[in-house]
Amino acid sequence: MITKKEMEKEGYRVLPKGGWVRLDRSSIPKDWYDICADFDIDPECEEVILCICGVKEIHEGEDE
Repeated sequence: MITKKEMEKEGYRVLPKGGWVRLDRSSIPKDWYDICADFDIDPECEEVILCICGVKEIHEGEDE
């Protein structure tokens, strides 16, 4: 499990309330299999719901 301290060390702002993002293959057909592989998700599933606990803003010209 990733801790709040680890997230902050990597430059993320920890959100006071989490959020959810729903993905399905029709919304990202070109990246679906890569995303599933990255998160160890069955690519044959109908959809994926990601829980978001922090954000990191990257602006043009900045390194990630």
